Amino acid sequence: MNRLECSTLFIARFTLEAATTLSISTGNPDGVFDTALVRDANGLPALPGSSLAGVLRHLWIETHGDDESAADDLFGYQKSKDGEASRLLVSWGALLDSQGQPAEGLITDPQRLEDELYKAVLDQQDTPVYRDRVRLTHRGAAADKAKFDRAILPAGHRFAAELKLWADSPESGQAEWDALLSLLRHPAFRLGGHTRAGLGKMRLIELHQGCFDLKNPEQRRHYVQLGRGLSDTKMLQQKDIEPPSGSDWINGELVLEAKGPWRIGQGTESLRGDNGDKPADLLPKTEECIIWEDGKGQRQLKMPLVPASSIKGALSHRIAFHYRRHAGLWNSEDATLDDERPEALHSLLGWIKDSKEGNKTGRAGALILDDISISVEPEQVIHLMHNAIDRFTGGIRNRMLFDEESLLGGQLTIPIVLKKSVLESAGPEVRQALKDALDDLCQGRLAIGSKTSTGNGFFTGQLNGPLADWLIKTDNSESNEEAA
Repeated sequence: MNRLECSTLFIARFTLEAATTLSISTGNPDGVFDTALVRDANGLPALPGSSLAGVLRHLWIETHGDDESAADDLFGYQKSKDGEASRLLVSWGALLDSQGQPAEGLITDPQRLEDELYKAVLDQQDTPVYRDRVRLTHRGAAADKAKFDRAILPAGHRFAAELKLWADSPESGQAEWDALLSLLRHPAFRLGGHTRAGLGKMRLIELHQGCFDLKNPEQRRHYVQLGRGLSDTKMLQQKDIEPPSGSDWINGELVLEAKGPWRIGQGTESLRGDNGDKPADLLPKTEECIIWEDGKGQRQLKMPLVPASSIKGALSHRIAFHYRRHAGLWNSEDATLDDERPEALHSLLGWIKDSKEGNKTGRAGALILDDISISVEPEQVIHLMHNAIDRFTGGIRNRMLFDEESLLGGQLTIPIVLKKSVLESAGPEVRQALKDALDDLCQGRLAIGSKTSTGNGFFTGQLNGPLADWLIKTDNSESNEEAA
């Protein structure tokens, strides 16, 4: 399409909320932590327009086939000396304050930066909120050189952003525009790093859009009257956006009920409150989040966190076990113990780029679980004392007394998303391995969190939603084919 002939402008201004923790990194360490968040001129976290455009392009290609020519026409391209500018213009996402107003441009009023939400994230420049991560081997221990951290922005923060699309006419561009906006509700619409480990899920809160044919004098006047701010929606109409039809992704929910004490991660603050006592040596992982009510945002501190990585890590090891079982990859005398994941599981769980290992490219997996924050009652917080026993004398080892704060009971509802086509092409052993691993988790045969060897971290429950029905249907159809 000739960009010079485009005279119709579609515009949308919308609000996105970080449904889970967000981590859009600069790519460079800050001298203390491995990553640092992208921030604007005010020092506030922001959504780079390139991040938003890149995710939209990827989802467009996935939704409309692998032909990149259509994406090139919309998003532009550069191939050697040949190239074309994008018809889609994407703004940076500006962080909203507690009153729902975006931080646009350089803020010169010091009082504005004293807003509760802004002040908190500005303080986090020196003392960032971060996630400790470690990769576990098949032995359940930390892998060598696999300890790292990730700076994050707590869940619940909101951003205002804008999309503009140039087209030949309102009629020719409407279908393309609607398809583009639907990607904001795509199940895989996630920004930043570690999106397959529970981070970066974005929720569309509201959207106002308009179409202006600049050849029409009246519509041109309407466009001139439209303010430039991301919150200016006077000449725009609010629109409800539906997810893209025929999506290859399918949703489900893991509903788990704890059958005893459990603790995930290592926190820094006690859930029992400040009663003057020394905090326990081992604490549940907590994070703050932002709660919105009537358009006003408020910090919610010390929310117990269930990181998706803690559940997906346990599931990935169990999936690998069941795959080897179904594929007949049995141990033998000449077999070597290693923690290499079977190559057949790469499409489901993804793999990383590692030139030293011969992996020149990496790819995200097709299985996504989300972080969740939960509310607990005071009676669910229990205090346990431990000591180390001398294996020779049977007595207590000197200075080895420690205490632990754990949670007792409670229910977890964990969103899970799967790309169907990947699982369909991976083979029946991979599909059965995933089903068996999820069944182990729901039947109390797979523990998560800490001290699982002493009975902690066992849950029972079930997988609900379209994903559960699809797995059962797929399993039954394969059984019928084998019987025939």
